[in-house]
Formats: sequence, structure tokens, C-alpha cells
Amino acid sequence: MKLIATLALCYVGIVALLYFAQGWLLFPGAGLPSRPLDSPRQPERLELPTGSGPVLHGMLFPARTAATDLLIGFGGNAQDAEMLGQDLAADFPNLHVAAFHYRGYGPSTGRPSEAALLEDARAIHDMLVSRLAPERTFAIGISLGSAVAAHLSKERPLAGVILVTPFDSIEAVAKETYFWVPVGPLLRHRFPTVEFMSGNPTPVAVIAAGQDRVIRPRRTAALVERLENLVFYRVLEGADHNTLYQVPIYEETLNAAFAAISGAATEPAERVSAN
Repeated sequence: MKLIATLALCYVGIVALLYFAQGWLLFPGAGLPSRPLDSPRQPERLELPTGSGPVLHGMLFPARTAATDLLIGFGGNAQDAEMLGQDLAADFPNLHVAAFHYRGYGPSTGRPSEAALLEDARAIHDMLVSRLAPERTFAIGISLGSAVAAHLSKERPLAGVILVTPFDSIEAVAKETYFWVPVGPLLRHRFPTVEFMSGNPTPVAVIAAGQDRVIRPRRTAALVERLENLVFYRVLEGADHNTLYQVPIYEETLNAAFAAISGAATEPAERVSAN
């Protein structure tokens, strides 16, 4: 009996630890410093006060041409927005490109949470659209940011969205990883991407990593099956969650994904699946 009681106490203790640590597990980039990159294309620095007090810091890379389309980037949970913005600006020089640090990330103040990230995405969109008056607005979300981008596409009239290594929900991901924990009643941040995309007509492109061990392929597949306007889907074999961006074909695939949603924004597109 003592052994059973001891094991039970250990289990309760571990579950309690996971409950209180879930913010750190889901937002590991919070509190880490960010340093402006030394790049030939320097952005305009932006500040966006939120209604609840924290101030978001971001960057805007104006288009190098007379193009008026806007691309807003939402990074992964450990990704530096500075790096994301520079990479997207290099990949899409003819678009206005914007990226912001999540609350608590880099110079942005406050604490991250599901509700905060979703609220901030809407505020970022509204501020940029009001200022730039773009002809079309697109979003790209990477890993955790895919849920943020998906939610924005439900709440605002985006011309298209690119989801990189997306998932159906954080709850489903957590249940696979911590199968021995009652995840449902304990999870505070669910990010149900599949719900955000339900009934959502926004053109969607999906890029996945064939050997992803963080967001397992079945979690991406569960989302893909529910997308109503999937215009591009490619799995990069040999890549995992963190090396996807170093695969030589990644940038080519990213540009193909954008071409697909850009074309679908003006013309009806057929659902396309490519491996």
C-alpha cells in the first residue's frame, strides 16, 4: 500500500508540475533576448500598444517595388521575429513584409497566452492595413504561429494563408506527447487550428516536414483533411521540424505556395496535393 501511495503522490506531483510549467513548455522563447540583425535591408521599427497595457515591437520591410500586397508573419514558439522578418523579406522582396515579437518575446512586454496572441494578431493586422491600405493581405504562420495565422484568416478578410508545419490543435499534440496525463481538463492554451479553419473559405497552402517529430505528420494530416480551400500541399521528405528551413527546396516550395494562394485569391483554385 505504501508503494502504491508513493507512486500516486509522484504521479500527482508530476502532473502538477506539468500544469504549472505548461506556459514555459508552450512559449519557450519568452524572456529570451532578441538582437536586430545586420542586414542590407533594414526595416522600419514599429511599436503597437495593446489595450491591456503591454507594448508589441515589430518591424516592417517596405516592398522594393510599387506592389501593394502585404504579408504578415507569425513565428514558432521559440522563433525570433527578427529572424523571421529578415527571412521573409528576403524571400518576398516585392511585398510589404511585417513581423512582430509575441508578448514577452524579445523587446515586447507582457506575458504570452493563447488569448493574447490571437488578440494581438488582429490588432497587428488592423494597424498595418489602416496604415498601408494594401490591395491584398496574406499571412504565413510557422508551427505555433500557424494557429495564429489560421485564426486571423477567420477573423479578417485575408487573401490567403500559408501554414508551415501546422497542427490540428495543441490539445491533440499534447495528448500524443503526454498520453499518460489528463490533458483535456488541465490545458490552458489549446490553439484549435482545425476550428479556426472550419467553414473558412480562405485559400490555404500547407508545407510539412516528412520526419517531423514535434508536430507528427498525422496531426498535420488531421488538419489538412478539414481544410475547405486547400490550394497547395507539399511534404518535404527528409526534413524534420527544425531542419525544414535548411532543405534546399524549401524556398522554392515557399514561393510555389505563395503563388498558389495568390492565384487563388483572384481565381477559383482546385485542391492540389503534392509530395
